[in-house]
Amino acid sequence: MRERPYSQKTIVELGTLLEQSITDMGELECLSYEMQFRNTAKARALETMVKEAVANLTGHTVAETAGLAEMRTSPSFHTSRTMSRMSSNVQSVSSGQDDPSDGFLDLGPLPVFEHTGKKKAPQAILAAWTALEALSPQSYKRPEDMASGDRSRVALFQRGVPWRTGARSKPNTRLYFEVVLGAILLDKATEALVNVFGADEETSRPEGTRVAIGSILIDNDGFVLGQNGVAVSSFAWALRPALELKLGGLGVWPSIEQRICDRLEKIVRRRDAEGNPVPVDLELLNKAFRWLVVQFGIPEHLVEPPTFAVKIFHHFKAKNAPEPSLLNSFYLEDLTKAARLIADNGAGSGLLRYLGCSRPADKVDVLSPVARIEPVVAPALMPQARWPSSGGHPLVLLQQAAVNTARAELGGGAGIMGINGPPGTGKTTLLRDVVVSCVLDRATAMAGFKDPQDAFSTTGEKQAFGSNSFLHFYRVHDSLKGHEIVVASSNNRAVENVSKELPLKEANGRHDEMAYFRTISDLIANSRQAGDPEADGDGNVEPVETWGLIAAALGNAKNRAAFQQAFWWNGDGGFQTYLKAARGINVLRDIRDERTGEVIGHEIPSVVLHEKPATSPADAMAVWQQAREEFLARKEAVEAELQTINGMRCDLLAYGDALAEFRHLKASRSAFDQRVFAAQQILETVREELVIVQAQLDRDRSMLDSHLAGRPGFFARLFGTSSWHAWNTERQRLSDVFEQAARNPQIIGERVQSARSDWNRATSELQRLEERIGHKQGEVTELQVKATQARKRLGARVVDDLFFQQDHEAIHLTAPWLPDDVHRMREDLFAASLTLHKAFIDASANRLQHNLGLLMSGMTAGAFQTPAHRGLLPDLWASLFMVIPSISTTFASVASMFGDLPPQSIGWLLIDEAGQAIPQAAVGAIMRSRRTIVVGDPMQVPPVVALPSKLNTEICKFFDIDQDEWSAPAASTQTLADGASRFRSSFATDSGEREVGLPLLVHRRCQNPMFDVSNTIAYARQMVHAVGQRRPGPIGTVLGRSRWIDVQGHAKTKWCAAEGDAVIRLFQALAHAGVRNPDIFVITPFKVVEQEMRRRFERETDLLRALGVKVREWPRERVGTIHTFQGREADTVVLLLGAPNASQHRARQWAASPPNIINVAVSRAKQNLYVVGSEQAWGAAGTTIQVLQGALSCTQP
Repeated sequence: MRERPYSQKTIVELGTLLEQSITDMGELECLSYEMQFRNTAKARALETMVKEAVANLTGHTVAETAGLAEMRTSPSFHTSRTMSRMSSNVQSVSSGQDDPSDGFLDLGPLPVFEHTGKKKAPQAILAAWTALEALSPQSYKRPEDMASGDRSRVALFQRGVPWRTGARSKPNTRLYFEVVLGAILLDKATEALVNVFGADEETSRPEGTRVAIGSILIDNDGFVLGQNGVAVSSFAWALRPALELKLGGLGVWPSIEQRICDRLEKIVRRRDAEGNPVPVDLELLNKAFRWLVVQFGIPEHLVEPPTFAVKIFHHFKAKNAPEPSLLNSFYLEDLTKAARLIADNGAGSGLLRYLGCSRPADKVDVLSPVARIEPVVAPALMPQARWPSSGGHPLVLLQQAAVNTARAELGGGAGIMGINGPPGTGKTTLLRDVVVSCVLDRATAMAGFKDPQDAFSTTGEKQAFGSNSFLHFYRVHDSLKGHEIVVASSNNRAVENVSKELPLKEANGRHDEMAYFRTISDLIANSRQAGDPEADGDGNVEPVETWGLIAAALGNAKNRAAFQQAFWWNGDGGFQTYLKAARGINVLRDIRDERTGEVIGHEIPSVVLHEKPATSPADAMAVWQQAREEFLARKEAVEAELQTINGMRCDLLAYGDALAEFRHLKASRSAFDQRVFAAQQILETVREELVIVQAQLDRDRSMLDSHLAGRPGFFARLFGTSSWHAWNTERQRLSDVFEQAARNPQIIGERVQSARSDWNRATSELQRLEERIGHKQGEVTELQVKATQARKRLGARVVDDLFFQQDHEAIHLTAPWLPDDVHRMREDLFAASLTLHKAFIDASANRLQHNLGLLMSGMTAGAFQTPAHRGLLPDLWASLFMVIPSISTTFASVASMFGDLPPQSIGWLLIDEAGQAIPQAAVGAIMRSRRTIVVGDPMQVPPVVALPSKLNTEICKFFDIDQDEWSAPAASTQTLADGASRFRSSFATDSGEREVGLPLLVHRRCQNPMFDVSNTIAYARQMVHAVGQRRPGPIGTVLGRSRWIDVQGHAKTKWCAAEGDAVIRLFQALAHAGVRNPDIFVITPFKVVEQEMRRRFERETDLLRALGVKVREWPRERVGTIHTFQGREADTVVLLLGAPNASQHRARQWAASPPNIINVAVSRAKQNLYVVGSEQAWGAAGTTIQVLQGALSCTQP
């Protein structure tokens, strides 16, 4: 039997071999033989490519085998020979002179990523993310989707091209057109990917959606714009190599994009015989479309030709022409920039840690034991100012620990940290205090200037503004930079939670005493009042009341335009008017007769009337000096209080240590007594021995003397008689005995001396111990007095050993250390900081107006053309942040808004709902920030991934990265940040311990049973319940306690009509009881159930009117999948399960395990939860559902 040299290789590896041996007939024959033993969809696709490669080499046509026919129908892809045949046809699409630039652009073999051989290499991670994003395009269903839903801006080609027809622009705008150069049918393309890589449970299928293949921008005369006139789709290019399993090249799209765009520009910029540009017509549009289709190798059945253009009304004063719509992933450009930074060693520590480099080795588990948190909540680490919360409640233990840690770990340098925030645990609350601390930091820097004008230095750079005026660029002092705050998320709702809530009156517990540019803040919050015709809502909406201009929502172009109009250009309430007034410029507005138009009077702009700017530079300086003095005085007072309380902490810690040492010393007293007693006993014993041996010596001396006295006479010694010998022998014996006895007193005397020394030493040590005990007792007494005084002032907020002996709930509900009066002083310091900001702004109004005027005219990447002007962008943004401390954006808008900002030029990045964000989404924001705080919860809804999971797996495998660690849905921005953090904790789960960043545990949203369910299935019962008494409200009063509504229905899909009827009956009961505008969500795990339930409500117009809700908007805003409701809350939630059939067990398991989806669903409900579905069918879906069923059964009367 013939050998199979490639039997052990995977399909991906065989695909790589095919790329490398496309001209080697021997290798192709080996590959062809191996493919006879493979029978998967990928193998059949690869076999077809092998056969076509062989055909190219031999010059013969490939037989239409069954495998080949299958490839060509779903879908077919052309090899180089087919491509060359198609490219030759392209040149005959349109008549006219041949242009060699119209032909197929040979890009050569796809560049392949070069592995470094290192695990977790940041270059490989970024390349894998780039590959994934190349296949993640922007899409649209209808042409008006490309025009923000405005159908009037769509020009169809049924009657020819719309330019050069006298089409009129809107006032103060120029008219342009963006032509979509054909589209890929995304549902069919996705089906092709699924055929190769397999389907996933509940994968979102893009029904009826399209992806633009490319686009061109044309002016009203039909000419392509000079700059940024063309754009092409990464998806259109990446689809073919993905289906051909050539995944290695997907990470290099950025290096290919420009070459495609350059060739496309040559095609669409035609000239006549005299070299004059020729307007674009339909023939040329189709020619460009056909060229792209051939170039990208897109099968004919997946594409449709150009059919429309979108009108663009561009403000006539804008410095730059409009840009093409973003066809590709929002993140591709920033991933490319990040890869360059890594290669050039220019990345900051935050980005490096995020990508797995230089992660902290000395991680601290703050809950094991919980006493390890004590140093983190020390008063010395607490910010000197705080947010004036509603009710005056300060941050509890772990919230304060998170704020302190962020300041201590990141404040003086750069980096990243993760905070784990389960539902309702006050993530936004702690972010408010981070905002306040940054405001204080900037105020402290401002106070360093005697004259605020000195904070702005001239640069010599300027830009023309109007016909005869200039705006000058001013450099902002370095001390005033680094305090910028950007709030970012992939979730629009999460962004609004911070940026739109912070300015609201109800968010500030002291809004009656504290105001900061409230007039402008009100104007921004009420878009229609500011003159924004595209603002959401209707004219009957109650006006939003704010307390101050503390934050603003920017991000996408629509938000930025609305912000600029309200904040800057509004003549009556805008900030530009305010600055002019502060400079002493006359800003009175003319009052004109409505009939004649004549000026009949003047009025003061509302912003001047209410905000009362300085009336002159001298007045501004006087106000500045007063505000500066008051700020410094309040800051000094808070510093003194914090130092005093930190001293109390030191005393309490010292008291605990001293008391422990005192007890230890007292306990050791008996041992010392025993040592003295033992030494004395030994001394007395050896003394007695000395007496004995001395007596023995005397006896031996006496015996020797007596024996010597009886010495024989001379002749006995002379003749050596026996008596002599006997006497002499006895003498010798007695002499030896005496000598031995004479030595014993010396030996025993030495022992006596030693014993006496030991006794003296023991006695001295005992005396010293008694002195130490006496001294320590005095110290303890003194410290006890201080501790008593501290406890009298601080009460239960003292954090010491006694504190950690309390139960879990008491520990975590405590606000550490500071008494209410100090918190009040901290709030006053925040107010003084804002007052100082306002005085600083007034005193530097002239230079600040220049910088802000420049930024307002160029708040988009690419707005400034020269390197010098782009280099001053951080100074322009710093100027805006002086006025508005915090702005927000989605990740999708980071590149468009901050694209030209250099790395680490944003002081603080606060990421919210990070558990829902794919890891690559945050790269651009982290790259541009010095310090990043990432807040989220990996136990809520994971990131949504549209690509088949097996395609994701193959891409990660090719780039040699761990899919679970680096790629969604298993990985998220939150999991990467948690891994990069030094402070951490862990929760026990069914699948083992789950490590998270610094956790928040006090839950203040849901009543039971929702809290108990969430706490049990996701947080190992570590959360602490801090919600008041249950208030069922009108909904709970009508519908009863939370419960499971069992419906035994059947369905062809996951949608069960009987369950939908049960939901309608709940709402009918509310309407019958007269409940109006109920605060209720209908949430489901499945997309098809969402769609059908919305349609069901849309048919119930009488019911919706009876409930007093907006008939058209309510189903869209209040019915949705669980994924769309993360970050939101309501009084009541109806959880509509669906999937009742026995055959849908896999779908039920997908929704119930892991617990993320059910956790989010139940934790949206504050008071009431009603689950609608088959109790029997769902009961077998896993532990999560069983816990839910048990909790709801306990609530039954």
